[in-house]
Parts: sequence; C-alpha cells; structure tokens
Amino acid sequence: MSGIAGMVNPFEDISMNSVNISAVSELIRNRGSHGAGHFFCSNAVLLRRVNKSCQDKSIAELELEGKTYVLVLDGAIYNAKELKSQLNILGNSVNTSDSELLIYAYIKWKEGMLNKINGIFAFALWIKEDKKLILARDHVGAKPLFFAFSGEILLFCSRIQGITNNPLFKTTMDIEGLSELICLSPRFSPSNAIFKGVHRLMPGYYFTYSPEGSKKVRYWIMDKNGHDDDIDKTLSTVRDLITDSVLKQMDPDIPQCGFLSGGLYSSLITAIAVKKMKKYSSDTYNTWSVDFETGNRYIRQWPIEDSDAPWIRWVCRKSGTRHHYIILSSKDLADSLLEATEARGFPGMADFDSSLLLLSREIQKDFNIVFAGDCSDEIFGCGLKASDCFSQNKRRLPWSSNLAEKISVFKNEITSLISPYEYIEKCYEEALTEYLKFSINAERLTREYEAQWFSLYWNLPCILERLDTMSMACGLEARVPFCDVRLIEYFWNIPYELKRYNNRDRGLLREA
Repeated sequence: MSGIAGMVNPFEDISMNSVNISAVSELIRNRGSHGAGHFFCSNAVLLRRVNKSCQDKSIAELELEGKTYVLVLDGAIYNAKELKSQLNILGNSVNTSDSELLIYAYIKWKEGMLNKINGIFAFALWIKEDKKLILARDHVGAKPLFFAFSGEILLFCSRIQGITNNPLFKTTMDIEGLSELICLSPRFSPSNAIFKGVHRLMPGYYFTYSPEGSKKVRYWIMDKNGHDDDIDKTLSTVRDLITDSVLKQMDPDIPQCGFLSGGLYSSLITAIAVKKMKKYSSDTYNTWSVDFETGNRYIRQWPIEDSDAPWIRWVCRKSGTRHHYIILSSKDLADSLLEATEARGFPGMADFDSSLLLLSREIQKDFNIVFAGDCSDEIFGCGLKASDCFSQNKRRLPWSSNLAEKISVFKNEITSLISPYEYIEKCYEEALTEYLKFSINAERLTREYEAQWFSLYWNLPCILERLDTMSMACGLEARVPFCDVRLIEYFWNIPYELKRYNNRDRGLLREA
C-alpha cells in the first residue's frame, strides 16, 4: 500500500509553500518506505509514498482531452480487470496501473465511478486546468484520509500528523474535540478528528474543492429493497461472495499470509486461501497468531476461552498451513504503547493496539500482505446486540453505558464544560440522520436494524483504522475480504431472523 498527501489552492499560487511537503513526506514514510513521487504546479502539490506490496509505483499523470489529470492512490482496486475490460470496450486503452485506471474511469463516469469500484482506497485527483481537487474514500473506511483548511489552502494526508505537524496549520483543540476524546475514546465519530478544523473524510463520501467552492457528497447509498431469495439461494450467494472476495484479493506475485485465531472468520479465509494457493504455488500458506505470557490470569470474568491454540492447531491440521505464534509479555505490550499511540496520532486501544503492532512487525519480516477477518461481526449483523445495547427509552450510543465512570475521573469544571450526556445524544442524532442519507426507502429503524446500522456506520471504521494504522506502521498491508461491498449490500437486506439462522449468531454464515 502507500501513503498520500498534498495541498491545493485553486485561487492563488502556492509554490512558495511547497517546501513544506518534504516534512510531510517523512511523516508518512512508514506507509511507504520503498519510493516516493511528487507532482508540483502553481496551485497544487501532490505526494505519494509506496511500500513493497504496491505494484503501482508512481503518481499517475495523464493528458487527455485537453486536460491534465494527476492521481495519487492509497489502496487496491480488486475489480481492476473488469473495469479495464469495460473501459477498453469504450475505446480507452487501459493496461497499466490502478491509478491510471481511476483517471480513465473518472473521465468516463465522473464521480459515478466510485460505485463501480470494488476495493479499499483513498485517493486524490487533481484536474489542473479546472483547478479542481477530488478526494474520495472507500465504502467502509479501510483506508484513512484526513483533510483541513488553512485559509484557502486545503491540506490532506493519510496520517493526521501530516496536517497537525504542517507549519501552515495551527493545531488546537476545541470543546467538541475534548468532548470526543473524553466521551468516545477509543472510538471516534466517523468525521471528527479531535483537533479543531481537522476532518476525517467519511467512508462512502467524496469531497471536491475548486474555484466554485467545496462540497462533501455521499456516493454510497444503500437501497433497502427487501430480500426475495430463498434459503438455498441465500446460502449459495453468501458462499460465492465470500469465496470470490478472498480470491480477488490474493496476489500470486506478492508474499502473503493470514491471521488465524481458530475462530469462524479467520478459519474461513484460511481454507479458501490455502485451496487457491495450491493452484499456483508449491509454497505452504502461512498463518499467524499472538498469545500472551500472562494469559487471562488477572481477568476473572474474561468471556473468552483461555487459549485459541487448540482451535488453531485443528484448523492448521485440516488446511495444511505453517503456523507461527508470537508470545508477548506484559513488558512487551507496555514498552510499545507509546509507539502505537504515535502510529495513530491520538489515544487508541492501548495494549490491543500494541499487540497488533508487534505482531505486524514480526510478520512484515517475511510477508507484504496479511489477510484479516476483522469487522466480520459488524458485517454479519452480530457486532452489537439490540437487546443488550439499545433501549427505546434512551437516546444514546450503545457503548456509552460506562460514560459516568469515564467522566468521574475529571473535575466538575471539565465535565460541565463538555456537557458529556448532551454530546453523546448529539452524536446519536447525527448517526440517525446519516442513516436517512445512506438507506433510500429508509423505514423507521427497528431495534435490530439500529444495532446493525451503528455497527456498520460507527464500529466498522474504528476497527479498520486500528488495523490499518498498526499494520502500516510496520509496512505491512492488511486485506479484509469480509468488507467486500457486494457482501455488505447483500447481507444488509437479509432479514435479521434469517441472519440468525437456526437461532444462532452467525447462523447463516455457519450454514453457508
């Protein structure tokens, strides 16, 4: 993968400010230590760094139909072959990089191209003659993208540090940022980036900036049109979509492996990947897991098995993988907490982050890509339990039940300043408003669908940002087959009771 950054001003020459891009380039070096490319013109500076797994090694710059198009991409387009075929039929010769492919796609379909892409991506497209910038982010938020204004200059970057450490930007925190940090951390609002004036581009959105002004537009809109497939058709479709997603994301030219916990999701990915790999290589598929010296000795009510090891061994025997364990001590976790926080740019999930960081570092010594089963609960409708998390009498976020405990450590002057309960209610209302933009033919959210919406809208980007920032801090690319947009859209319309086939969580997936 890679890291991208840049600055544009469609109104004035910013050549004198372009020197700041060198410092930004160093800040995203961890996202791409194997090469960098730059584009400079009077109104824009664009930067891209790439790592070993990235086959698209340069900035795409094309002159077509009297205009100059420049694109920097972080991500991968999994249906590139299909898009190239469509564009060739339409008269365009597209046989090179994903970045060039996106330029051709934009020329043909404009922003409508975004709903034709299957992949994980964040990109910036500059149209020189129009002095227009387009920022876009994938449907689920697998790739991060931050932006902020400094006067008329728009700054953007894959890492928040590329903005907050830019000399052009004055970094401050206001009441809303403080409320976000105290009330929601380690989760975050989909668009809030804590620091005043800094925004996450929300998943499923694009943002444009030109002499005509700026606007943010949701391009991913779900049609809640019911589910007519019978159980057999539903099972076969789910099975086919999952299999195709894994196969599309495998690359025989790049060393790749997978996380394996012995659970349902990672085991499914492993089984599919092993079968595919045997067709093009004599190498053994490698899997990885992490365990801890202290185990759950200090957590009496821990609701998870003492060890994943028996299940991991069972999957490895059945699939024929070569498994690697990394054992971490409490000291290992504590010593890497600061590094994990710096990788995020703000407080995160403590030892959950540092353990993933250390595991990713070990994997990256031999592999460039790792497959992860992350976010599967959010996709398959069991990330949040409606019965446990939502109340018809309380308008609050489902994970804010411990808010009183969180704010109890702060002085009354702080809590009265941020009004924590009002802030939580505001976030809740914003999430429901966003649902009406997302789901056409939207009906009143039932408790079951409210849980699923909050899982998709809120939990999913939080989990994906953790996975991306910790793995990319080590130069490792994580791929998430269960976040395939086709699978999400199909599952969204399946009735809740069918998702719990045989009255079990993940029942439909288990049966498939």
